[in-house]
Amino acid sequence: MIENLPTQNPPLADQVYDIILKSILSGEYQPGSRLPSENELAELYQVSRPTIRTAFSRLGELGYVIKKRGVGTFVSNTPSIANPLYLSIDVMKRISTRGFKPGFKQQGAQIIPADKTLSEKLDVPVGSTVLNVQKIFTADGEPIIYFENYIPEWVYQSCLSEKTVLAPGATEPFFQFFANQCKHEVKFLSSIIHPVLLKDCVLPPDFDAYDPFTPILAVEDLGFGIDNSLIFLSKEYLFKDASYFYVIRHVGSI
Repeated sequence: MIENLPTQNPPLADQVYDIILKSILSGEYQPGSRLPSENELAELYQVSRPTIRTAFSRLGELGYVIKKRGVGTFVSNTPSIANPLYLSIDVMKRISTRGFKPGFKQQGAQIIPADKTLSEKLDVPVGSTVLNVQKIFTADGEPIIYFENYIPEWVYQSCLSEKTVLAPGATEPFFQFFANQCKHEVKFLSSIIHPVLLKDCVLPPDFDAYDPFTPILAVEDLGFGIDNSLIFLSKEYLFKDASYFYVIRHVGSI
């Protein structure tokens, strides 16, 4: 008797994806082992083969499985908290789905005037109001990601009060905050990614336990809405396994 049969909402493929992923992370399906066939899983979870195929495709995109033509689909080895460059995944989910206990602390939040740099990056007037939030994410209690978010006032002012946006955790989950709270869905990001040393960054004392020469990955994101408007600037510093990204590159016609 299968305990985790999918229901109709959310989409079946998403539910099947979650079920298979949990089976991989729990060790039920070991790295290198062959997964049941599409037919077997379709019968097991009482869904269609295209639903299983969609779930497999998503697992493949995220690096959890590898499909070998004519042989089957196998569990792969991936970095602990890997993130594909072409996808933006909620940070807490990114940590928890790899078997770590996620943690969150809002280091600070304040309303600040836009200086020249913020004015140019966010396309707002100098001196205009910007929400600035600092966040720390942990994996099993260890700080591994630090965020600084900058959000122009116009993005949230018609929906949320200043008191609301300054509350701890108000902007998390981050992309849901824009879509559900601000009514400005994030459609794409423009990112600059480069390695730095911890000693060259200004980070909270939570990261003092790391060696000053620890290499980390710095990411600067500009978030764009449906109408291509700039709705946030985010600076992200990733430590250890959180700094691993993988890339799928497509080769054009030859």
